[in-house]
Amino acid sequence: MRKNAIAFFCHAYHRGGVTRWMADAAMAYAANGYEVYFVTVEPEQEFFSGQGRETMMQLLTKAPNKVNIGSVKVGREFEFGTPAYVAYVYKKLLLANIPLGTPIILSDDSTVWAAAAALHQSYPLVGVLHADEPHYYHLAKQYKDIVDIFVCVSDRVSITVKERSPQINSGRVFVVPCGIQLPPVHKTNTQTGILQLVYVGRITDYQKRTSDLAKVAVALKNKNIPFYLNIIGDGLETKVELEKTVIAEGLQGQITFTGWLSQAKVHEYLCAADVMILMSDFEGMPIAMMEGLASGCGFVGTRVSGIEDYEYHPLAKDCFAVFAVGDIGGAVDKIQKVAAIAPGIRRVAARKLAEEQFSMATCLANYNNAIATIPGRKYSSVSNELPVTDLVKSRFTSMLRTAKMTIAKKQ
Repeated sequence: MRKNAIAFFCHAYHRGGVTRWMADAAMAYAANGYEVYFVTVEPEQEFFSGQGRETMMQLLTKAPNKVNIGSVKVGREFEFGTPAYVAYVYKKLLLANIPLGTPIILSDDSTVWAAAAALHQSYPLVGVLHADEPHYYHLAKQYKDIVDIFVCVSDRVSITVKERSPQINSGRVFVVPCGIQLPPVHKTNTQTGILQLVYVGRITDYQKRTSDLAKVAVALKNKNIPFYLNIIGDGLETKVELEKTVIAEGLQGQITFTGWLSQAKVHEYLCAADVMILMSDFEGMPIAMMEGLASGCGFVGTRVSGIEDYEYHPLAKDCFAVFAVGDIGGAVDKIQKVAAIAPGIRRVAARKLAEEQFSMATCLANYNNAIATIPGRKYSSVSNELPVTDLVKSRFTSMLRTAKMTIAKKQ
């Protein structure tokens, strides 16, 4: 296994915390003197599934860095082609851009795992389980004999994967929360008499339960608690429905939908907020929570994977509280509790908790320790061929799927 070298293998689009961490971790490793490789594909035109998101190429090239990016432009044939064709393209990219024996950290995409698994004799593989979700437990079970180590972002994920895949030796399973680059804390004056709340993330009821934000707002209003809530993110249909609810409840003057914002702008909102709230059904280890705490913002969230790990941390009493999923009254009580903590005390405790648990330096050190446990073996190249019949099948499949999506989009 190559020393002081690391690779990241990711799908095309930036989807949130998982991909943000991958890009930030790659750049941090490179800044520390590692040989870093990042393999992804670049859409020639926006994928139908892109929905206006940034591509990983855009995310990686925003600022100068020393990451070696391996990419190729792909079109509809890749987006809608057969799994065999997608794997062929991915494997070709990996073999062309990553030296043999370089540990590869995988994104959460199933096609990425499938392609990497086919090259196990060429590279040590690091499978990251980013959430307490069936998708990740299925990946762990499917590749239990191929992926070298599994990194879980929370205690709950680690416990569950061991229960569901007992064949995986516990020595191959590690708990390492994702890390963030700690931003400077601006001492924003929030002494306005109005409780400043913030939500950051996708606006969707799947996982995030964002419709509960309106319920919390109504409960605060009914208790005559002055508040203002900034909802940062987007979510198509769910956002539209949530906006309708806000209007129906007469909350337009107390809630703003900002849409997606730059990291710098989000940081400004976090520094100005008293409490971040998350209503999630399930999580892994929320990057939004890390960024909120690092900005000195108090935090209130559901007792789910990742969040629950810090409920009894010594610093939690001054900045952090949890409640049961769907318990609106409990959420309001905990928001009031955290908001009542003196701002200076709350801000210092939140920042200390982030520095201790979520710094990128701590994250990478823990990844290095986990990767160092992978047993040594000989790595060799493998052939990567796609039979002509499979290529023809993939092209025909992609043409049909493209036509179907184009018609659906026009309707």
